[in-house]
Amino acid sequence: MPTTKNAIHHMTWREAEEAYKKDPVVILPMGSMEEHGPHSLTGDYLAAEELAKRVAENTGALYLPTVPFGNSDYFRSYPGTISLSQETVIRLIDDIFRSLLEHGITKIVVFNGHAGNGPAVDQVARKINRENRIMIVSVDLWQGIDPKAKKAIYGEKDPSGHGGEPLTSLMHYLYPEDMRTDLLPEWKEETTWRNFEIKNFKQVHVGDAAANVFFNMEDVSKEGIAGDPTGASPERGKQIMDHLTSFGSELVEKVAASDMTLGGR
Repeated sequence: MPTTKNAIHHMTWREAEEAYKKDPVVILPMGSMEEHGPHSLTGDYLAAEELAKRVAENTGALYLPTVPFGNSDYFRSYPGTISLSQETVIRLIDDIFRSLLEHGITKIVVFNGHAGNGPAVDQVARKINRENRIMIVSVDLWQGIDPKAKKAIYGEKDPSGHGGEPLTSLMHYLYPEDMRTDLLPEWKEETTWRNFEIKNFKQVHVGDAAANVFFNMEDVSKEGIAGDPTGASPERGKQIMDHLTSFGSELVEKVAASDMTLGGR
């Protein structure tokens, strides 16, 4: 007897045809290949990939192969980074969504592990929603770790940031053999850029408000670290993955229960 499959890329087209008749939720995991400090992996898409697999198995959803590249322009000076243009990301997502629509899929959830993909997903989802009665939901995975969960995982001090948490612990948990904590230096975060005070690697302070400035990561930290990776551990990584799996499963179950035959949106 064949076992239940959740990965569309492990199905024959006949199996996919039968699975699509059940009005499934289809998960599209997305991420990027970019630097995360000298100690951690460039392939952060691996986290979205593992999460999609776990949530699909929990909920009965289907999932697609992960889109491993995104718009990572502000990291492109670091070796290992692969950055797509925004136009390429938009066309890629649009083609994936329309290929699903052609075969009757009406519920799509994007597990986005790279914030740079967000504007492209938003643009494509809104365009397709205007043309078709479907549900497209996207979540920035790291926003799935709410303040209460962060406190339970990290304690009082939040070490989140690029090259810090949560990704460093997740990679320690998922790929411990590839991590290189021996390469972790004493890193430095710049506090000023020209005559501005830096808020993060995308913004500067202007009085009590902020402005977007289009500088690159090396302007903020030559090592590519804007968080604190020193407390990362496989145990913490498991906590993070377990929390995200619960969060993602709840989201997918809510989408699965939506009745697309009803009026309105």
